[in-house]
Amino acid sequence: MEISECYRNLIALVILLLVVPESVYCVGRSVVRAATDANTSVGEDPTDCDLLGCGGSYACYGNGWPNYLPYRPGERYHIPLSAFHVGTNPQQGQPECLLGNANNYLPWVTEDGRLTVRPGRHALDMSNLQLNDRGFTTLVQGVSALMPLEEVQHLSLAYNALTLVPSPSLKKFPNVRLLSMSGNFFTEFYDDSVEHNRLPQLTKLRVLDMRNCSLRTLPADFFKNVNLQYLFLSYNRITTLPAEIFYPLRSLLHLDLSNMDTRRVGEERIENPFMKLIAGVDLHQDMFFPLINLVFLDLSNTRLEYQAFIALRSVQRRVKYVSYCNIGLPAIVDYLFLAKSIEMLDISYNVGVAQSLHSASFTLLANSLEVLYFKDSMVQQLNWLAPLQKLRVLNLRGNILRMLHRESFANLSNLEQLDLSYNYISAWNQQVFTTTEALQSVNLRNNSIVILTTDMLYDFSRLAAMGLGGNTIQCSCNYVKFLRNILHNRTDVPGAYTISAEPLIVGKHGIVPAVASTKLSLQHVQLFDYDEAEYLCMNFTSNQKLDPLELLDCMVPDDELINADLPVLEEPAEQEHAKNHALVYILVSVAISFLIVCGVGLFYYWFHIKYFFKIIKNSAVLSFFNDDKLYLDKSGLLKEADFHYDVFVSYSNADRTWVLDQLLPNMEGVSQINLCLHERDFEVCVFCVV
Repeated sequence: MEISECYRNLIALVILLLVVPESVYCVGRSVVRAATDANTSVGEDPTDCDLLGCGGSYACYGNGWPNYLPYRPGERYHIPLSAFHVGTNPQQGQPECLLGNANNYLPWVTEDGRLTVRPGRHALDMSNLQLNDRGFTTLVQGVSALMPLEEVQHLSLAYNALTLVPSPSLKKFPNVRLLSMSGNFFTEFYDDSVEHNRLPQLTKLRVLDMRNCSLRTLPADFFKNVNLQYLFLSYNRITTLPAEIFYPLRSLLHLDLSNMDTRRVGEERIENPFMKLIAGVDLHQDMFFPLINLVFLDLSNTRLEYQAFIALRSVQRRVKYVSYCNIGLPAIVDYLFLAKSIEMLDISYNVGVAQSLHSASFTLLANSLEVLYFKDSMVQQLNWLAPLQKLRVLNLRGNILRMLHRESFANLSNLEQLDLSYNYISAWNQQVFTTTEALQSVNLRNNSIVILTTDMLYDFSRLAAMGLGGNTIQCSCNYVKFLRNILHNRTDVPGAYTISAEPLIVGKHGIVPAVASTKLSLQHVQLFDYDEAEYLCMNFTSNQKLDPLELLDCMVPDDELINADLPVLEEPAEQEHAKNHALVYILVSVAISFLIVCGVGLFYYWFHIKYFFKIIKNSAVLSFFNDDKLYLDKSGLLKEADFHYDVFVSYSNADRTWVLDQLLPNMEGVSQINLCLHERDFEVCVFCVV
């Protein structure tokens, strides 16, 4: 076994001799080589090396990932806002978070740990050699005899078989600035090997990459001898960290604690759904307090224990880029944003957060937040957007929004990009984006939009780009005109179909400006996701999908598209409005005339009308006394009789009560004498014949 290890170290040494440039191990230098070295030293910027790993004279070939780092110290990160996704929902697998991953911030090293910087004395690549602890020590001793290790600034020990941090060997690289030890196996730190439990005195070390090293924790004084600016600890198995571990790192700018495997020891082979809910990283409540210069904090896909969320209140006031994506965040509380300086925030994939949202949830970020990712979190309403006046990008993909309201976007005057895809949004009948003057792009893919209303078309006309694919839209002329207009933009023919609807802008005194100034058009809008199969319309009668561009009933002539901006095309709409107004005037005039005639008739014939209804009322009341069950004996009223009544009673109104209450019952009830009363027995509107 000892022999095979020696052979392996010898082979590794030979490989290094082939990889390291000749200028490193040759004693003599030619004039040409000296000139070359002089040229490479011109403009050397060690600060760029600190930040980028490949700036200035340390040009690198890149690791194949986009570089999100600042171009110069103190500048903004170049984190691109993810392009609107087209196609199926990418939620399967690892959630996609705003800040990307460590490869976007380590351009000087590839995913497998190999250096990408230009070869030279400043770079030493010892990755992927499968060296164990003893073999690495031996190899470093051999290389030190061939080249001055003091000049090495880029060093990669990635993807070997190291189980102990090689602190004794790292002492021979006192000027190293960027160090990668990813892909090793630093599972345990033993008390009997103290020298391996902390990094050596590396005062110039600025970037440390310890990703995927099977770390479960770190000793409290592990960073005591270094002054890091960038620290990458993602893809480890850290479940707890000492409270004082970050105290030496007061200059730290960038901290990556993402993608931790938080399963406890012994659970790797056991699928325990319950433990996945409660297991997480345990952090002290003041964990981030020493990091006074921290600008970037990435906790993406690292579940925190419930009591560990209080540690987020210790994040200091300089932090600008924060990802709490998929950390199991239970609620939005004020202490999450005490820094008040966050510019880019990702709180996606935290399902429990939506239930705690209210209008003041983001008040502390009102003056700083520009980008917010809030994907797949069961968000149902948007009243919490009110304080975010500086918001420029809002991603609400994959939630359960159903309706859009103008009030929700009233304060978002700086909003530029809005992603509402994969929700349940239906059509709206009120213009929503009236105050979002800066809005350029909206993604409405895969929602529940069935029809396109005129108000929706007006909202779309404000945009530069949009996506509407994946919706089951009904075949309608609005949809045909919308689609033909946008597809017409792809030709070289100027002009476009202009939507004719009510003006949007109303003056201060309620006066609508001239039509020419409020006329809106879709001629500048582009579909970023156009695919003919996704933009078919649905005929719900036949339950078939049709090509809207082939519907003959709604064909728009080319000249109408081209000359849409000419005033002549507005005449049909004006004539239609004029016809509608004329019809209203006629109906109102007829109704007013009828009311006037009725009023005049009532005035002149009021006495006759009143007398007519009074006779009708009295006849109805007195007919009660003709009932068969009461006084009058109808059997005596034979058809062949000469008279129907025995007595006609004439009385004044003063005697009316006595006649009805006393005389009538006694005469017809007791004496069987039929009385004739004018108000009971006379026929209405028939003259009396004496």
